[in-house]
Amino acid sequence: MSSFYGIELGTRALRAFQIGLEVTGHNVANVNTPGFSRRRVQFANTPEFALGSRLRLGSGVMVQMVERMREMMLEGRINAQSADFARLDTLARSLQQVQSAFNEPGEFGINARLNAFFNAFEELATRPDSLASRQSVLQSASALVGTIRSLYDSLNTLESQALTQAEAMISEANEVAQQVARLNERIRAAQSTGAEAGDLLDQRDRLMSRLSELVGARAHYTSDGGIMVFVDGHTMVQDGASFPLPNAIDIANRSLDNTPVDIRIQSGALRGLMDSIANLQSYRADLNTFANTLITQVNTIHSTGFNLNNTTGLLFFDGTDASDIALHSDVSDPANVSASGLINTPGNGGVALALANLRNQPQTALGGASLTQFYRSLVGRVGNDAQVSRNRAETQQLTVEHLNNLRESISGVSLDEEAAKLVQYQRSYQAAARMVSSFDSLLQDVLQFVAPR
Repeated sequence: MSSFYGIELGTRALRAFQIGLEVTGHNVANVNTPGFSRRRVQFANTPEFALGSRLRLGSGVMVQMVERMREMMLEGRINAQSADFARLDTLARSLQQVQSAFNEPGEFGINARLNAFFNAFEELATRPDSLASRQSVLQSASALVGTIRSLYDSLNTLESQALTQAEAMISEANEVAQQVARLNERIRAAQSTGAEAGDLLDQRDRLMSRLSELVGARAHYTSDGGIMVFVDGHTMVQDGASFPLPNAIDIANRSLDNTPVDIRIQSGALRGLMDSIANLQSYRADLNTFANTLITQVNTIHSTGFNLNNTTGLLFFDGTDASDIALHSDVSDPANVSASGLINTPGNGGVALALANLRNQPQTALGGASLTQFYRSLVGRVGNDAQVSRNRAETQQLTVEHLNNLRESISGVSLDEEAAKLVQYQRSYQAAARMVSSFDSLLQDVLQFVAPR
């Protein structure tokens, strides 16, 4: 055994505790870094030194590894639940915008305009020879038409914006996948040399979380430190290569058009946008059905009546649905509004009354509902969809927060704990330094005794 054995033992301890101090300092420095996983030093005793067949002497301590505190099974659960929350939250936010576009209940919404329209015909039925009542009918009809078209345009705008956001999400997901592929190569290269790649792993985990939030991606970790990323059956990342998602969106099937098999998007913000677009298209279809029925029924009744000039067969509305509904040129003059059901009878208000009663008349095209009932049902469906999605998003958020708290208890940095470790390693370092100093002093005494000056 070397005479310097004790100094070597102390030197090993100094190196080990210095690493402990550096790792603890790294933890403290990154206490506010998003996605950082705290590191923990694993110490191990170095191999014993045999002094004989029965006597073995310890040789000190070494740092066996710097462990990255991360529970990957929990990480997978968090990514899956976060993807579902992103879907629900995106849908809830979108439907809230749709609800605002309907402006119900309110004096400027379609429901109020529709009631004013029918009320104007009721007034005309009581004064069928009044030009002022006819002017009131046209004014209320013009306001109704403008509101219907405005709502249609708003729904179109919201759909267009959602599609633009969806395309941007796909582009971002493809860029993130490229970064994950590059990190795969760097991590595998680092681990192949035995280097600690904790910071690179943290960075890759943050990117994986973002991919899950965007498109519901899921990860598979390989034994060599790499990661494979899947979206449905599509391999998005493998080793150092990334395979981008197509940007052709199929709303009906909630998928991306791909050859040979389409890629279904089952969660993530992209799925939330797809769901919101599908809802928008459904609401718009119902609005078109409502507008078409209004145009058809009002024109059918109005064309049977007579205006102040005893002219019949005049149309009231132009267009086919909510996109192009307008007042017909036949009623550009208030005198052309039909009110009488009999020729040469300006005091008859039969047609005006029939038009007023249209508000509560069941319509086959609306599934047996009246115009007012159908529209109120549409508004109620929009409100219910928005409320349900909002409640589900809030519930899902609680689940994600609970899982994040679990992760924080494992991976998060506690300043109190790290401060205690700093003191522990500092005292250990000082003790090791004192031990080296003591062995050095003893060695000097021995040298003086063996070889005096």
